[in-house]
Amino acid sequence: HIGERTTRAMSWIWEKSSTWRWIVRGTRGNPLAMGVFTATTMFAVPIGIGTLVMNGTNPEMDAAKIEKLRRDAGLDTKIMQDVNKRRLGVLLGEVQRGEKGDERWKAALDGRTSGTTSGTSKGVRL
Repeated sequence: HIGERTTRAMSWIWEKSSTWRWIVRGTRGNPLAMGVFTATTMFAVPIGIGTLVMNGTNPEMDAAKIEKLRRDAGLDTKIMQDVNKRRLGVLLGEVQRGEKGDERWKAALDGRTSGTTSGTSKGVRL
């Protein structure tokens, strides 16, 4: 049963780890401490680890090299970047005008639209 396994695991960590007991005691009755612990474990630690891994696996990348890669991008990449900006502009324009486009938004999130209500990018203007 899942609940029993969870209880055994929590009991094990409680019995074996004084650090865990300290964290539980410190966050049990203090919502601020629980918020800090949650933000740390869900945001700060993963972002920090991700940054370390990216820098460790690709240390030679810096802002100048990234800018050079963008500048030297092929024509197809630049065209797709422009098309995507236009498509986003159309979708955001619809929201600003208050148009109901729930189906279009769902399709856009699934990657099935091309930027206009007709399904093409032909009439898209920024």
